[in-house]
Amino acid sequence: MEKSSKSIIEHIPQFLDYCKRKGLSINTQKDYKHYLNKFIFWLKKENKNTLLPSELTINDIETYRLYLSSYKNNAGQLLRKTTQNYYLIALRSLLSYFTAEDIVSLPADKICLLKDARAEKTVKFLNLDQIERLLLTPDIKDPIGLRDRAILAVLISTGLKIAQLKNLNRDKLEQGIPGEALEYVKEYLKTREDINEALFINYRSRKHVDKRLTPRSIERIVQKYGKKINLPFSITPEILRWARALALSKKEIEIKQSNIHQIVITENYNIREMLITNQEKIKNYSPTWYQIENIINKEVKWLKNNIPVLPERYKQNPSFLKCDDCILRKIAILITGGKVKATEFQSKNGDLWNNLTNNLNLKKISRHGEEWHRKMMDVISNYFMARNYEVNFEPILPYGRADLGIFMKSREPLYVEIDTVSLFKLWYNLSTMKDVTFLLIPSENYAIEFKV
Repeated sequence: MEKSSKSIIEHIPQFLDYCKRKGLSINTQKDYKHYLNKFIFWLKKENKNTLLPSELTINDIETYRLYLSSYKNNAGQLLRKTTQNYYLIALRSLLSYFTAEDIVSLPADKICLLKDARAEKTVKFLNLDQIERLLLTPDIKDPIGLRDRAILAVLISTGLKIAQLKNLNRDKLEQGIPGEALEYVKEYLKTREDINEALFINYRSRKHVDKRLTPRSIERIVQKYGKKINLPFSITPEILRWARALALSKKEIEIKQSNIHQIVITENYNIREMLITNQEKIKNYSPTWYQIENIINKEVKWLKNNIPVLPERYKQNPSFLKCDDCILRKIAILITGGKVKATEFQSKNGDLWNNLTNNLNLKKISRHGEEWHRKMMDVISNYFMARNYEVNFEPILPYGRADLGIFMKSREPLYVEIDTVSLFKLWYNLSTMKDVTFLLIPSENYAIEFKV
């Protein structure tokens, strides 16, 4: 590693370019820029404009931490501990960048987050009765009321983040918004006479100004209807995102017959391959409690050993369902109860994709993530396009998005997740969707298929 002659402040624009090259989302890039601006301000305030990465000390970090803890915003309020952590996370990412670029600096793990920050955030959740009352509140005789009902329904039924909801366009709906919510959206769109591509627009927006609703406008809409039904707490889009998941998490499948995942050894992935081997046969069609628990535990172990999950820092599971093992058990119950048919595909030799992983001339698609992830996005999309399937990039699901959506008329849709996956997202979508297939691809020669 080498000492850099550039100051930390001079390195920050390069760090933001690095984030862009690594495929981080635009929102993440904006957040890092925003939170690091505070660090730049502090450096200048402390007359450390020219401080080099190699000169940054633990004492500097502690002094900056104290500055954050005593900083007051324009309303005279101290920063919450969760907010202070956002500033520290951005700085920690900057230090990780220095390490990646072989620049001498403090290790990123020298920055410790405030451990009790989450404790101060207590989230309330809606019950089914409150959800129903909320959806009945907007005045559907008015275009704005129709829009607002559609917004509430989409948030509840899809689990989309507010930024994702804001960016929805009216020409891409059917493959992402489920059932009743989609009907509400269509009723709202019947009142639209404009040609604006945005799904949700601000009717009071001035001409020549972007009519797409802002995140803050969506927050106000949600809060307005929460007050109208006299909820004992203020609601946010985040609360709506988890409303349906909470109700779903309280349900369990009645297991009348035991099932286990299957194994296929094949040259290429093909949904019509014959199953040629199985780990064990279930002969008892009226299994005892002990047998069911034994099968569930085996499926949990198989899932845990074969599904690469998102790193802890990227997880945003609700407080009522956080541990991975809890979610793995729920997925295992879906498999054991027969709601989901699970199959693992192993390659006889080479990859599962007609050896496209060795092809250097693949058609490139719009993609994100690390190098291997981007490569496999190209491989999978080319594999299915060669078979006359329609390939969509990041299709919307009832919760979140998949990496790829594979579609063909008269065939059930196939949603592809490459490399790591959110277990919560997987469980939620398996629980709420029908007649679909999910394909997890943790490596070039291995895949796991879930048929609902």
